[in-house]
Amino acid sequence: MFREDDPRAAAKFLIAEPLDPPASSKVLLETLEDQELEEGPMSPGLATTLGYLGAAYLAEDRINLAIRAFSRGIHLARVNGGLNTPTQISMLEQLIATHVRRGDYAAADKQQAYLYRIKSRGQQHAGNDELREATLRYADWMRGVYLGDIDYQRFPRLVGISDLYDQAIDDVITAQGDKSLELLPYLQGKIELSYLVSVYPGEQETGFRAGMGQMAGFDVASEAQLRFWRLQEHNFRYGLQALAHKEKVVTAQPNATADDRASARLAIADWHQWHRRYAPAVRIYKETWAMRTAEGGAEAWLTKTFEEPLELPVETVFNPGAVPLGTTNLAEVDIDFAVSRHGEAVDISIATDATGENAKSAINRGYRYLRSVRFRPRLEEGRVVAASDMHRTYKIRY
Repeated sequence: MFREDDPRAAAKFLIAEPLDPPASSKVLLETLEDQELEEGPMSPGLATTLGYLGAAYLAEDRINLAIRAFSRGIHLARVNGGLNTPTQISMLEQLIATHVRRGDYAAADKQQAYLYRIKSRGQQHAGNDELREATLRYADWMRGVYLGDIDYQRFPRLVGISDLYDQAIDDVITAQGDKSLELLPYLQGKIELSYLVSVYPGEQETGFRAGMGQMAGFDVASEAQLRFWRLQEHNFRYGLQALAHKEKVVTAQPNATADDRASARLAIADWHQWHRRYAPAVRIYKETWAMRTAEGGAEAWLTKTFEEPLELPVETVFNPGAVPLGTTNLAEVDIDFAVSRHGEAVDISIATDATGENAKSAINRGYRYLRSVRFRPRLEEGRVVAASDMHRTYKIRY
């Protein structure tokens, strides 16, 4: 469930935009045939033309032909330049986007792993813009795959995301120290992972799964299972450590604004609030208000942050805009309610009329979902207060 006016609802997979082909598929196919006659069927020059041909097929919505063209171009690039040649990157990105467009997430997932291996090969995280982008894109992809429930087992995906961020953080600290600005995107990733782990639902068979192997029994735990259980057991502490480290990095930057410092502190309060640890959450919310007020020019930030209750978490971690696999219904529900000082929805009243079984089901779900939402509470003059007369429109996917 997510708010209709929530900008986080626009979050999508970070995949490549379609290329603009220089000509129609007919012209490019003729060009390709001429090249094959002149240069031979395995010429390295064919890969570029095949990439353009795939883009042309994609523009014409001929998905299967686009996949064949991109796949052949990638094969030729590897034959001529090696398995990890960077000349295949653009075509790999287009192939992934094409698989996603067709809805074949399992095929896209395999290519994403290969793409990350190529981009990360022989490079260091610290100060490398290309590798940073590759790491964040791959982590975002794995998060989307986890939420879409396309794995046969879900917990290894969370362990993989954790490993990705941990390696990046270790590399940056080794090269630049533990206050480097380069750490921020990876620490943010660790924070978002902690939110995911906190609501891990188990290994239910809820959607399409890509894997075909038999699930490992929990009586003989795999290494990944043991590591995930450890991740679960200490998740609150791990999340808090990442949030504290992020605040340390932000405050160490000479150009950090008062808003930046207050936002880093606020995120720690939100983490406590998410776990219903209300006493420390309220204390840190008050501290944040006082800290921001003391630095002057705080009115706009305080209004944006505390004027009305806000659904947590504020990150796009649950990617509400991307429809997970297995989602078959989309409904819109108007709800009147109040929010207590503890950030819980109370006095809930559904404002949408229920006609038909689907509408009744959506309304029932909307009520249940809102009961489980944790809100950042409203603050007035540095005091946590209840909020009444709330009216919001939510979209529900189920």
